[in-house]
Amino acid sequence: MKEKIPDPTKKNYGPLPSTGVPVQIQCDGYKCMAFLDREGRWVDLFSRQFVPRVMGVVPA
Repeated sequence: MKEKIPDPTKKNYGPLPSTGVPVQIQCDGYKCMAFLDREGRWVDLFSRQFVPRVMGVVPA
């Protein structure tokens, strides 16, 4: 049986939080604090703008 070797280039981000709970997210080239709105879109916690290209939730 072939052993599955983890890919070192892929990051393992945490699970998605509940709606409205602020978390740190990894975007394309930066991190920021954001939350998921009711439609499942990421919203920047401070500017209240939608965040494009979210790669995942940064584990605490």
